[in-house]
Amino acid sequence: MDLIKDFGILLPTRGVLVYADGGQPRVELNWQLAETAERLGYDSVWVGDSITSKPRLEPLTIMAALAARTQRVRIGTAVMLTALRHPVHLAHALATIDQISNGRVILGAGAGRGDNQMYVDEHSAVGIPVAERAARMEEGIRLLRALWAGEPVTNADGYYPLQQVSLEPGPVQQPLPIWVSSNWVQRGLRRVAELGDAWITNVPEVELFRRCWERVQENSVKVGRDPEKLPRALYISVNLNDEASALTEGDQFMQAYYSRPYAAVSKQLLCVFGPPEKCIEAIGQYREAGVTYFIVRFASPNQPEQLAKFTREVLPAVR
Repeated sequence: MDLIKDFGILLPTRGVLVYADGGQPRVELNWQLAETAERLGYDSVWVGDSITSKPRLEPLTIMAALAARTQRVRIGTAVMLTALRHPVHLAHALATIDQISNGRVILGAGAGRGDNQMYVDEHSAVGIPVAERAARMEEGIRLLRALWAGEPVTNADGYYPLQQVSLEPGPVQQPLPIWVSSNWVQRGLRRVAELGDAWITNVPEVELFRRCWERVQENSVKVGRDPEKLPRALYISVNLNDEASALTEGDQFMQAYYSRPYAAVSKQLLCVFGPPEKCIEAIGQYREAGVTYFIVRFASPNQPEQLAKFTREVLPAVR
């Protein structure tokens, strides 16, 4: 099997609810796609995160099931809103999943957004003021790493006071990798440089990616890190139908997923809707700009078909 080392596939943990139309979601589609991706040689599979704002299958639960059903693919979150969980709970769950998977977990972590009432309400539902999300995320990441290191952890100040807390079991991976997400947000790009084992972004323009990467590089040098050692992952939403049907289907997907049309969503995250040649061109441009890894989401109800088409018609041209 020819391994595809720089591509991963996002699984439809929300999509199966979106297309269930009120009925029972096809939960099994997530295992089927993960097993197919593993058989085809993809490096990783990913799950998204939200609790109340965009209902979906709970990500940690799904990751544990994926860990038991696969043998090789890495299993990541793209991305988890870590401020919504207490770091002790999150450290315990991720370490356990890393044990189940024999060291295949990636924590993709993000601060999320606060520009919509549904995000404010989501944070309120778990007792977190949305204005605290970035600071809680940063403190939480530091505590995750400390808890996974194996020694008792004391945190006298901050949002999460701890006194000599130890966790068992630890993760298989030492350290368990944390990929930090940010677009053109200054604090976020500093966070990537200071706390990230990799950077995840979905900026919708190549030039904006370049500007973000330059800022990450500058911030990395300031904290004594070599930016060239930092992998750069691009989260890209694709639909590989012909232009007209891809835009129609992609718009329907975005409306159902975000309650906003494609025209609005595409200004905030990268969407490439159209024939394979269009996707090939976009991947090539971002790779030339410095992207080293791609996380692909299929904006379509026909996930297996889109995965097969991407594997058959896009990958040979971009590898």
